[in-house]
Amino acid sequence: MSVPVSVPVSEPGTGALADYRDLVGTAGGPDEWYDDAGRLRPDQEPITSAVDGLGLTGLLAARAEARRLVDDDGIRYGAAGADESTDDGSQRSRSWVIDPLPVVIGSGEWAGLEAAVRQRARLMQLLHDDLYGRRRLLTDRVVPADVVLGHPGFVRAADGIEHQRLVLTATDLARDTAGGWTVIADKTAAPAGAGYAMANRRVTSRVLGPVHRRASLARLRGFFDTMAQALGAAAPGDVDVPRVAMLTPGTGSETSYDQAFLATLLGFPLVEGDDLNVRDGRVWIRSTGRREPVDVVVRRVDAEFCDPLELRGDSQLGLPGLVEAARRGAVRLANPLGSGVLENAGLAPYLPAVARLLLDEDLALPSAPTWWCGDPAGLSHVLTHLDRLVVKPLARGAVVAARFGWELTAAERDDLRREVRARPWAWVGQEPVAMSTAPVVTPAGLAPGRFVLRTFGVAHGDEHHVMPGGLGRVNTSAESSLVSNASGALAKDVWVLTDEPSGVRGWTTPDPATQPALVRLQRRTAVAPRVADNLYWVGRYAERAEGVARLLRVADDLAEDHAARPGTPGADTTEVMVQAAVALTGIQAQPGQGAVDHLRAMVGRPHRVGTVAHATQRLVAAADNVRDQLSQDIWHVLSRLSRTLVAPTAGEAPLRAQLDTVLESLLAVAGVVHESMVRDQTWGFLDGGIRVERAQHTVALLRATLAVERPPIIDGQVTESVLEACESILTHRRRTASGEGPAWPIHSAISLLLVDVGNPRSVAFQVARLAEALRLADDDLLVHRADELGEHLAGLDLVEVCAGDRAGLWTVLGTVEETLRSISTDLSARHFRRKPTQRVLMGDWARAARG
Repeated sequence: MSVPVSVPVSEPGTGALADYRDLVGTAGGPDEWYDDAGRLRPDQEPITSAVDGLGLTGLLAARAEARRLVDDDGIRYGAAGADESTDDGSQRSRSWVIDPLPVVIGSGEWAGLEAAVRQRARLMQLLHDDLYGRRRLLTDRVVPADVVLGHPGFVRAADGIEHQRLVLTATDLARDTAGGWTVIADKTAAPAGAGYAMANRRVTSRVLGPVHRRASLARLRGFFDTMAQALGAAAPGDVDVPRVAMLTPGTGSETSYDQAFLATLLGFPLVEGDDLNVRDGRVWIRSTGRREPVDVVVRRVDAEFCDPLELRGDSQLGLPGLVEAARRGAVRLANPLGSGVLENAGLAPYLPAVARLLLDEDLALPSAPTWWCGDPAGLSHVLTHLDRLVVKPLARGAVVAARFGWELTAAERDDLRREVRARPWAWVGQEPVAMSTAPVVTPAGLAPGRFVLRTFGVAHGDEHHVMPGGLGRVNTSAESSLVSNASGALAKDVWVLTDEPSGVRGWTTPDPATQPALVRLQRRTAVAPRVADNLYWVGRYAERAEGVARLLRVADDLAEDHAARPGTPGADTTEVMVQAAVALTGIQAQPGQGAVDHLRAMVGRPHRVGTVAHATQRLVAAADNVRDQLSQDIWHVLSRLSRTLVAPTAGEAPLRAQLDTVLESLLAVAGVVHESMVRDQTWGFLDGGIRVERAQHTVALLRATLAVERPPIIDGQVTESVLEACESILTHRRRTASGEGPAWPIHSAISLLLVDVGNPRSVAFQVARLAEALRLADDDLLVHRADELGEHLAGLDLVEVCAGDRAGLWTVLGTVEETLRSISTDLSARHFRRKPTQRVLMGDWARAARG
């Protein structure tokens, strides 16, 4: 099962393809580019011509561009916040790695494969219906009962639930030594990867733009339109306008990006268990306003975690009462609870007979030869040939994984034999599939890697539709035979050639009579507390990072000019602004630390509360929780921002340049948010966060600077520095020069930054906008309180407030700060309240159900 080493790719036109052909000819299996006779497959010409023209330099540039695009789009495999070490010792999130060379499948070959995948999907549906219905296959002993009833994927609580449909299916395939396709695994519980497949296409089409545009490819968009229609059609029959939601475990899931991107493609809200309630036998999206019913739940939570009342009592991911709602027919689950039993490797030996019985057809796609160890003959065969078989547990899990017999030592094989003998019914042995190879770009050249294709299907009406292509994964490691995301496999786009000029392959199109209602439905969807909370903090953290960065930029300019001249007015002004930054960030100077280094400490260090990097990190985390609510463009900006903040800032690297780049990215974030979001309730929560944060920041800055009387020359410089930090210095100068504003600088500054409703940086402006945001959030009580605060600001006498030692200004600012804090606290209590931790009293029956 080893893979040949890489072969250098020559520069354009110097025989690179011939070198690769000679290399794969020694691999002992088929290749995606060359047939058994070493001839180039005709359908591969579009991509092989591109390789011959690019050479190694061009291919490496394409690989680098693909990785940049992946980072910019925030594509990853692994839980949000799961870090891995980089070469320089820093930490970064695990990212999805896409090889730039797609795998190409010709239209003729795809037509046969597509038909076979459709047959497999029909078979899985009929098999599911029998296992949760009459169970004729078990009573007639076509399939051993132990294989099914002993599998944890068989959910007894789902037995007898009617109208269960395998809307979504996936099948993992590999080419065998004869060049045909063999099934490695079926994915029927909560198939993952369709979102990744589209993400791969988006990246590859940009990296290989000219090749992609010239090739006649089947497009993917229609598959997702059909999927959305199919999920809506799965709703109970008495529903006029179906309401669909995708249930996710959250950003802690390894495939959270796939789930969020898929929800975006389908246009359905992404929800967690905390976002839902069961009332009156129905599922509802929780909201402080009206409740929004849910008719179809697209399930990406494992079945056992879906309902702590009837399944795992310790689950915090599911929804109590979900099984009963499904049992009553009030909600449909896609895919149904219990469909995971069809992923059981122990079914493979019996599927040919099942196909003949249920379909009256021979199985078009074979599985690898498999032996169930619960059968004495199968057990004997597996134990005898352990050194050349893949030994798998019936139940897929992280604790007990597949073992490749040829990779084990003699002692490890003996241990495995003991495990299998102790619980023979829980194991199968399977012949390894040779797997075809596909070229991967490496620094040394092209390297063949084992290729696995995951196809995706959707059932709509009486038809099964298959995505043209799917998700390709390839492993170049000679040390492991496993091809999976968890093992570090690379992703590949899969191109299916078509004779249709448009690339559209007869997808189901939306019904014009119902589509307007569906659009209106998505705009009316209730905002769950978790979503509202994260949107609010997206706004707050974005504004916090910007406000602190602006202040630090002004302080850095002062420090560079005056820190070396203690005792001067400039040095005193610098100290005031640095201490203002301390007041806002909470970061004190270390012993012997100069002003500039102190300011640097307020920029980087994402794990230190108060820094710009920390606010940015929290911004990214909050945005990740509501990825389906935000424009895709925001991830390009956040990726650039994160890279800027982890760049070296010590030595001669200028802090001002870094802060300028940070502010450019933050302004881009603000632009994307403001220009891409509909002004509905979701906007109300996000913009409310922006307004609260900017108002509190400005109030805190004024208290730390202008609310204290200082000598006039210092006071004047501090005033101008504060106005600059709040982007109001130009207006101040223009008004002063024209005589429009107050004569005294302090009065001008307080007027501009506290009470001027026309200045987008003033507290009064924020309060007015906050009231508008709260109206969108449907909270009349808090709107009234914001309006009262605005009236209070409008009635201030600035001369009186700023008189004397400015104690009056200090008091006014304190009152405003407390009111803003109170509004924020009450907003959280009224709209962001989560469910209490679920606790289920487990009796003996529950423990028994869990095994």
